[in-house]
Amino acid sequence: MEALSDPKRSGALLMALGIVMISIVFVFSLMEYTKVRVRVVGENIMDALTKSSGLLIELLFKVAFLGIALAAGGTLVRHAVSLIREERIRRSEEGEGI
Repeated sequence: MEALSDPKRSGALLMALGIVMISIVFVFSLMEYTKVRVRVVGENIMDALTKSSGLLIELLFKVAFLGIALAAGGTLVRHAVSLIREERIRRSEEGEGI
């Protein structure tokens, strides 16, 4: 647990975790984009929307989940940058090497 008390190491760990989360979201999004095939079947627009509403709701849930995961990854990266920047400022004020 000593490694986590160092802000620079904690920042690096958070940065890595955030980048991994963002990368996973990108890969899942790309896989879903290539997998989904939408066929509009129906005599009019209301009939087509009714028949494809299940697929649309499923896609909505996937997009919402990926959006939440992307926001979480972005937040981790933002806090990691903040930790690293604060540690760098603290060391420069104390006269230590960066």
